[in-house]
Amino acid sequence: MKKILLPIAMISILLIDGCSSTSELNKTAFNDLPLLKQKIEERFSDSLFTHAHWGALIKSLKTGDIWYERNSEKMFMPASNEKIPTSASALVTLGPDFSFETYLSYDGEIIDSNLNGNIVVFGNGDPTLYNRFFNDPRDVFRSWVEKIKSLGIKQIDGNIIGDDNAFEDYPYGYGWTYDDLDAWYSAEIGSLQLNEDNIDLKIIPPITKDGAVVIEPNLPSSYFKIENNTLVGDTGRTNLSISRAFGTNNILVSGYVKAGSREIQRTPSITNPTLFYVTVLKEVLEENGIRVNGNPKDCDDILDWKTTKHDLKTIDLHNSPPLKNILAGLLKRSQNLYAETFTRVLGWKKSGIGSFKEGKKVVENVLAGFGIKPGTYAYMDGSGLSRYNYISPKQLVQILEGMKKNAYWQVWYDAFPIAGIDGTLRNRMKGTKTEGNVHAKTGTISNVRGLSGYITTADGEPLVFSFLVNGHLRSDADTEYITDSVLEIISQFNRN
Repeated sequence: MKKILLPIAMISILLIDGCSSTSELNKTAFNDLPLLKQKIEERFSDSLFTHAHWGALIKSLKTGDIWYERNSEKMFMPASNEKIPTSASALVTLGPDFSFETYLSYDGEIIDSNLNGNIVVFGNGDPTLYNRFFNDPRDVFRSWVEKIKSLGIKQIDGNIIGDDNAFEDYPYGYGWTYDDLDAWYSAEIGSLQLNEDNIDLKIIPPITKDGAVVIEPNLPSSYFKIENNTLVGDTGRTNLSISRAFGTNNILVSGYVKAGSREIQRTPSITNPTLFYVTVLKEVLEENGIRVNGNPKDCDDILDWKTTKHDLKTIDLHNSPPLKNILAGLLKRSQNLYAETFTRVLGWKKSGIGSFKEGKKVVENVLAGFGIKPGTYAYMDGSGLSRYNYISPKQLVQILEGMKKNAYWQVWYDAFPIAGIDGTLRNRMKGTKTEGNVHAKTGTISNVRGLSGYITTADGEPLVFSFLVNGHLRSDADTEYITDSVLEIISQFNRN
């Protein structure tokens, strides 16, 4: 028999056989905990998922009682629920007011408005030079133009050098899929980052089939090339492909575009974020009247580069927005780049080495404080993109429960996506009692889904939960039907 998926708003009417009204549900189903558990069990035992593996844990933050569990101590790939240990560790260790630091410096001498030397930028991973935080990703660069001009500099004889040695050189997470490396969510990680190491493309179809597709990058630069191989017609549906050959910054846009159709947004990644950063900086300097005779350079391409910021004269120290603001971008949008940056800056802050390996040590220490021993889980990247990550629903609940007792609890709670309101939950659970109630982190990679966070019952009891499914062959809508309907059941529970 084919299963018919119903809107979540209708589910409450069908949860209990024979019930046909919300008032009857409240009287019968939602003041009896054993019956509540039965209904939750029915959802997780759905025949659509007999081939898959569900893990779940629901716990009261008020009493500490376990309301429901299923394979709660088994290991699961968490997808972006991996961002829960990463974000908790960053917030606990660095604090909500931590900011990334970027130094604009120079060497040589300034003689008659001419800098006989280089401009050098040192960074420790600031991911915020993007229109999420600024009107234009180049706004900071334009402020630097004014500071350079204030020194009387009109010409730079040397190079524009990016020092990215605060972080390790390997720009990917362990086990990331090669096929996805040209996508925004697999952007390369570095200690100098601009535009989230991506290019946002606005693809504008023509009005008629005789016109041409217009492609507008949000940050124009000579650093990348866009090849437009699109075909235009007036029938059928638009079907585009965006790709970037590995190791190049040649972005190919191909496929079919229907004339008069709506604008399309796509975001490919770029390679070598450091060189991208200093290339755009050089372009901004020249656009604003400062001549640069040298070239943009990644310090790794300069033989025997051992210069530090202490060896040079500082022009400006730029501080990023505080971590509490960046954390919201990380969790609500599920920004992999931010999560990977946090892991590396944890290592840099604690040991002076901005590597995943050093950052992992900090994460393990924080999780140990929540009662989770190293070796009982596999923390293999900071974002959850790797399929080598493994953690249990119980361990995720331990982290979520531990953060409830932390001094930064409100910052933490506010950073999560809110059902029906924002982030990756903005289109889910609308029109139900869970809308505005559930604060939770989503997770999605192929054949894996996760949802972990917080919910409050109808009588005000706060709960923490973690739902993970691995090895499923169903659609996103099918997995959301299970998790979201369980949360709808919980939201209506009232002991009174």
